[in-house]
Amino acid sequence: MGTHEPMANSPHSEPHLACELMMLDALCRSGSDRLNRLIRYHLESGGHRIRARLALEMGKALNLSRETCIALAVSCELVHNASLLHDDIQDQSTHRRGKPAAWQCFDANTAMCAGTLMLSAAFDVLASIDTNPAKLIRHLHQRTADLIVGQTGDLQYETQRWGVEQYLRIVAGKSGALLALPLELVVLAADRDHALKTATQAGEAFAIAYQIADDMADLAEDLALGNCNIIAVIQSQGDFATAEQARHQARLLAQTHLDQASKYASQLPDQSGQALITLCNTLTLSVCTESSTSCEKS
Repeated sequence: MGTHEPMANSPHSEPHLACELMMLDALCRSGSDRLNRLIRYHLESGGHRIRARLALEMGKALNLSRETCIALAVSCELVHNASLLHDDIQDQSTHRRGKPAAWQCFDANTAMCAGTLMLSAAFDVLASIDTNPAKLIRHLHQRTADLIVGQTGDLQYETQRWGVEQYLRIVAGKSGALLALPLELVVLAADRDHALKTATQAGEAFAIAYQIADDMADLAEDLALGNCNIIAVIQSQGDFATAEQARHQARLLAQTHLDQASKYASQLPDQSGQALITLCNTLTLSVCTESSTSCEKS
């Protein structure tokens, strides 16, 4: 499975800039020049900060303070970027966001340490929140565990070929955990715990649709590298003989999950799911046209 991002607006407004500065401040205190340079290289290489955007916009809709919104956004982005550094090493991916991957520019050991530091910093940032940080930290741990279990399953693909249901479970863990996380942390921070399940359903459904769209764009590369791809998974079931037939089924599966994500997002309190609905609409266009222009290396 690749790691791409659905295209989104990349505003340079003050809260987004504050997120970037907080990430650097949380990470670049080590005294290691090499580690700091790798972290800056990785964070400055691009990405649309989808998780930060979701946390900031949803948190604002639920009347969380500016400081809390920024902390939640930063925590989610730190875990996500930690996963990217580790994933590139495990997959031996040489490029990230169109540039040499951090472990290629520096070395695998330093990149692994940087990813681990990012993960640790994500918990430290949550600890700075005034309202019930223990609840948020426990939830972040659970979603990090879900991510790790999903990644473990993904790494076993070559030896344990999957069916569609297992594919969906792995994606819900590996990708869904981190796309649902900003929605989940916001409802918990806003004491809207009753909406937690809906936030999870919305984020995981969107993550599955996004991964399917990514797979359709990356079919040739995934097959060449032996990576899991939904087209190959559907074909392996034996019901669809050609790649085009399997591609059509993948489009239907993606649209089903986009519809689910929009439905659940619309049920979030105080219309706080609007940012996710906008992302769903953007990804729907990508799925319908099978254009890769709305996806980018994350």
